Amino acid sequence: MDSTQGERLVVEALEVRLGENLVLKGVDLTVVPGEIVALLGPSGSGKTTLLRAVAGLLRPTGGRILLGKEVFFDGAKGVFLPPERRNLGLVFQSYALWPHRTVYENVAYGLRLRRVSEEEVRRRVLELLDRLGLTGLERRYPGALSGGQQQRVSLARALAYDPRLLLLDEPLSNLDAKLRDQARVWLRETLKATGKAALFVTHDQAEAMAIADRIALLNEGRMEQVGTPEELYRHPKTLFVADFLGNPNVVEALVVSLEGSMARLELAGFPLRARAMGALTPGRLAKLVLRPEALRPAGPGEVNVLEGELAHSLYLGSHYEHWVRVEEALIRFTSSLPVREARLRLSLEPEAALAYPA
Repeated sequence: MDSTQGERLVVEALEVRLGENLVLKGVDLTVVPGEIVALLGPSGSGKTTLLRAVAGLLRPTGGRILLGKEVFFDGAKGVFLPPERRNLGLVFQSYALWPHRTVYENVAYGLRLRRVSEEEVRRRVLELLDRLGLTGLERRYPGALSGGQQQRVSLARALAYDPRLLLLDEPLSNLDAKLRDQARVWLRETLKATGKAALFVTHDQAEAMAIADRIALLNEGRMEQVGTPEELYRHPKTLFVADFLGNPNVVEALVVSLEGSMARLELAGFPLRARAMGALTPGRLAKLVLRPEALRPAGPGEVNVLEGELAHSLYLGSHYEHWVRVEEALIRFTSSLPVREARLRLSLEPEAALAYPA
């Protein structure tokens, strides 16, 4: 479907209070037609609450939700459209398939509710099953399917009646690791092919980065940063974003001086240059973020170098993970090669080191 036929989802200053707890604190988000946005964040950050608010499964306490020109919720005007009138495609973590209905009947159910002709039902169901690699399984019951097949049936059912917006809650979390890697590909392809806006919740960073066009990272009910996976990883606006994505080293270093967008720091007596991310003050401590993949054994004459004792080496199949003790700090870096030296010098490009106010 042409993405121009889709509708834009707009969430404005959304607040949700559950009991005494303010779960969402003025969240803004826009998802354009044909775009996949992942809601990512730690437990309790509000990502599932945001998805449920868009679905109409809970009533927010403030703000607005719009899809195209239709208002789903407006706190100021007292508007709340019930979920059955929103025409959304929902895919749940638990699949939520009817065990006593065949694959065909599960996918056809929503169409029959809408009184679509049986000829059109058959055409749409068989077309979707073919697109999702389920041809030949029409007469099987969910109990006879693998987890991956059940998730595809769940997705086919959500897509069957041409919903205006797709909402997915941890769609791949019940699959084993290898199947999950494969599922990312078909899930992204299927969602992109609809031309509709899609919003999905995940706790899996790799899944969010692989499937989403943009990631909306939530922290304690607020939107911390929204951007492409590469933007969030390479240009994190806050220490929370930098620390949350990719499991980096975060250590304290003394700010020596500032030079435009760069900072000179000292870590365990070693001088380092890093990108200044915020208002740093000379003479005070900063949080220094060092990505493990950006560190490498230093050659002769290199600058921006740390030195320490090798503490641990782990072989992980595709790479080695080495831990180097630099005074009180344990610095982790990855390498395709084993390390034999007891004492190591590690180097990294100044642009790859990020310094935030402590």
